[in-house]
Amino acid sequence: MLTFDDGPLPGRTDRVLDMLATLKAVDGTPVKAGFFLLGDAPDRFWQRRHDYAPYEVWNNKGSIAKYPDIARRIQREGHIIGNHSTHHVWLHWPWQNSQKAITAELTQWEALALPVLGEQKVRLFRPPYLVLTNKLRATAQQMDYQIVMGSSTGDTTPFLTLTMIKAKTAALLRNWDKPYPCVLVFHDIRPATYEHLDEIVSSLQQKGFQLVHFDPARL
Repeated sequence: MLTFDDGPLPGRTDRVLDMLATLKAVDGTPVKAGFFLLGDAPDRFWQRRHDYAPYEVWNNKGSIAKYPDIARRIQREGHIIGNHSTHHVWLHWPWQNSQKAITAELTQWEALALPVLGEQKVRLFRPPYLVLTNKLRATAQQMDYQIVMGSSTGDTTPFLTLTMIKAKTAALLRNWDKPYPCVLVFHDIRPATYEHLDEIVSSLQQKGFQLVHFDPARL
């Protein structure tokens, strides 16, 4: 299964959507993916310093609030949208890892997404940086969210080449031993993905791996 974090962002998310329309799932239809979108990622340095991991303050991320048309396109084309927090908070910061702070991140996202996307049929949440704490687990459960984790493809790792990403994703699938599909975590805002997703996926299909639609009910 394909999933994408940190969008929507112009010139990037839309390129990923164009490629997804050309990629066929095992049933022969264009593959449907999961998109874990940000409500309104910070664009000021000091706010990023407060919210982001310390190594990430320079990265631009997506925003439903700023780019609602791209979010609507994701939904219109049949992909599933999940909550990825409002500000992309790093839960290793102690001020972010409280029930009050986590609840605010989730509810602010809902308030931003509702007028753009309407009521979500499924309530999915993926924690930024794939950081899953006990406080987050308990708060998400109380708010009736299904937490969706996944296997990182390395598309955010500095100096990881396209060849290395292909090798990493193939190794993930070769070693997969769970009774449900492997959920690959890409980032639609990263060059390796928005420039080469079709090539990465095609190389996996050529190795015999089957591409299936993102379906949280199977997880």
